[in-house]
Amino acid sequence: MTKPVRIAAISFDHGHQYSYLRAMLSIPDLELVAISEPNHEQRVRAEAMLDEFGVSDSVRVFSSHEELISCDDVDAVSICSANVMHHDLVMLAADAGKHVLCEKPLATSLSDATAMVQKCAESGVTLATAYPVRHAPQVWDVRARLARGELGAVHSMSLTNVLRANPSGWFIDPAKSAGGAMRDHIVHATDLMRWFSGSEVQKVYCEADTLMRDIPVEDTGLLIEVFASGAIGTCDPSWNRPATWRKWGDVTGRIMCDQGVLEFDITDDAIQIPSSDVTRPHMEVAFAASMNEALRRDVAAAGFEGREPCATGKDGWAGVASTEAAYLSAKTQMFVDVPSYPDA
Repeated sequence: MTKPVRIAAISFDHGHQYSYLRAMLSIPDLELVAISEPNHEQRVRAEAMLDEFGVSDSVRVFSSHEELISCDDVDAVSICSANVMHHDLVMLAADAGKHVLCEKPLATSLSDATAMVQKCAESGVTLATAYPVRHAPQVWDVRARLARGELGAVHSMSLTNVLRANPSGWFIDPAKSAGGAMRDHIVHATDLMRWFSGSEVQKVYCEADTLMRDIPVEDTGLLIEVFASGAIGTCDPSWNRPATWRKWGDVTGRIMCDQGVLEFDITDDAIQIPSSDVTRPHMEVAFAASMNEALRRDVAAAGFEGREPCATGKDGWAGVASTEAAYLSAKTQMFVDVPSYPDA
């Protein structure tokens, strides 16, 4: 019987780590062996979750990330620090021979993202980017239908990844986040469009501003992305929905193909498949599953099988490339070319 992957959770700055922790504690192929969090309040909250699962005696708790990374009995780490810390923590983990699952965005600059991908490759460790939305069952189904060519070629896409206008803490501190809504959300929407179309972004046009609140980062943005395949995508990554909006946030998509349209909203647990063929009935397909748990299962399986995870470090790099181009476009009010990964 294959031993479980011994994994540790590094930093709870990003609230996603609490959801990931719950998923890690639910998967037999993963053994949570340690957590690290310098912030007392965040550490206490994480310890309460360990108590809830009855594992507080077996999971070590560190106040130092560096001390945890030095442990010999850790195979892999899940990093959910503030954005600007991703680079240093990934580099330390790679040096220590740990496989890494890094929260999005992978990095806050293209040079950092390149260094992280290269360092992990040189160290012989896997670098996965935490794009849990890829594992939403609706998204997985849409991707499979597109791969089978059920509705023909993709020619345009419209994605949203938006929130109510209430982010706080380090998310709105540019010294820790390196940006606002665009830094936070472009990566998800762009990643899905790359995955759906099987094509890379070639150029980006972006408008961005701070419209809803008096904060030092942008809360509103809109992008046009042109893909190598000729497909065109639009992306709304904003934090600008009012408090009266019906939900806290969303990831939605409308994929226009030669022979029909695929529509999904991961918060509604369904996809819609209207078709241009009047003889083909409109379909709605329902789902119910945990994308965070699926993400962790993928990471565990990649470790067992020696394969790449569903979303690699290079997928994270591509998200950073599009985000950097979007910021430059918003500044210059011009289309900006998006570079290819250096080894392409």
